[in-house]
Amino acid sequence: MKKSIVQTLFLLLAAGSLIGCVSEKCEKRHQEAKQARLMAQAKVSKDDAEKTALAKVTNGTVKEAELEKENGKLVWSFDLTTPDTKDVTEVNVDALTGEVVSVEKEAPESEAREASGDAVRALSPKFSHPAEITNPYLPLALLKQDILQNKSERVERTTRPEVHMTFLVGGQTVEALAVEDREFNAAGELIEATLDYFAQDEDGNVYYMGEDVDEYKNGKVFGHSGAWLYGKGTQKLGLLMPVHPKIGDQFKSEDAAPITWETDEVVSLLETATVPAGTFNNCLKIKETASDGDTEYKLYAPGVGCVEEIEGTNPLPLLSHTTK
Repeated sequence: MKKSIVQTLFLLLAAGSLIGCVSEKCEKRHQEAKQARLMAQAKVSKDDAEKTALAKVTNGTVKEAELEKENGKLVWSFDLTTPDTKDVTEVNVDALTGEVVSVEKEAPESEAREASGDAVRALSPKFSHPAEITNPYLPLALLKQDILQNKSERVERTTRPEVHMTFLVGGQTVEALAVEDREFNAAGELIEATLDYFAQDEDGNVYYMGEDVDEYKNGKVFGHSGAWLYGKGTQKLGLLMPVHPKIGDQFKSEDAAPITWETDEVVSLLETATVPAGTFNNCLKIKETASDGDTEYKLYAPGVGCVEEIEGTNPLPLLSHTTK
């Protein structure tokens, strides 16, 4: 029996909804499994860690609590509020020893900066030459290839101008610049290949438009975990690199829940990075907090781009930088 066009469209829409639902369930299961693994490692209970955190803030009340990795350490992280101030104090307690790792106060103006970052992304920026990315801290228009490498990992980062990907942003057709990351393990086996898409607006801000991901095992693709694209997985632009970053600025480079999301914060503009590719001064340091709770720091050198990625105790430094 032949199906009508309406029936066919209905089946296609139903299939798409099912795939999206399965994707969400897989992501939820992944997050639950990761949290279970972290819980299995913790030697200090949440209740005991909470008592320790509350002892650091007079009249404090727990607003939010989470078990996460912070700078390579497993910590109970608590956001505490007090009745006499609008400040939020973050107290991190080592989940293995019960000792306080850090106490940081976040003033309302910091939250306002993050909100302003959201507002910038919501205004549909104007694009005239989006693939010509000349931001001082991310000059991808000049890049041919970066290689970052440590003892356990090698990343080959290569611009792919021959790859054409367009996005519709506020009625504008935006052609993004594609950059390929090929990640290899210590044995030299390809474990992941990602095409990232970036676009620069007329003011010089760089936006992250999404990524196509191929996961490899024994030389064959077996999955695409973490893939997302603006306009499909999310309607929110990811602000990757502001044109004039300031200490304390907060923004989201990825905002594609439930697939992935990430909050970034500018923590320094005067870092020095000494890596195999050379010594770079006045580097921008950005703290990245991912949806899985992991924290990573990235250093960007003016006129070069990313020169070091720091997660835990095994940094990934820039080995070579080749321009066009």
